[in-house]
Amino acid sequence: MVLKFKDNNNITDALDVSSLGSIRFSSLEDPVLGFDEETRQSTGEITKKRAELVFGDKKKISSRVTFPPTAEIETFKWRDPVELVDPEFHLTYIAAQDGNREYYELVIYAEGIKKVITKKGIEATTQIDGNDKQDSKNKNEK
Repeated sequence: MVLKFKDNNNITDALDVSSLGSIRFSSLEDPVLGFDEETRQSTGEITKKRAELVFGDKKKISSRVTFPPTAEIETFKWRDPVELVDPEFHLTYIAAQDGNREYYELVIYAEGIKKVITKKGIEATTQIDGNDKQDSKNKNEK
């Protein structure tokens, strides 16, 4: 899997997605609702879902990710380790105008997210009646 940046209406491959580091769920945002141009009212239909995710291990960066309306993202909790499903990274350049500075905006789209389950070996040593006993067990981190 690679990062994909939009360039002149084409998706181009860039760095490996693992360079982002770990990804954790932060919060669910309000969905984007459809709008009827004729009646100028909301249709009530969800057109996009959005969530705030935190990227990185040491230096953490928070970013909004946009999902299709069918994505199941409501069950995730704060700090759940997740993985993006089919991510697309769209980098937009905004030129300087009227004394404002130029900047880049990164918009992230994904088909969904899935929970990452990590296993850690925990080794505990206890002393019973003068004998050492070691217990090793795998524990799922939730």
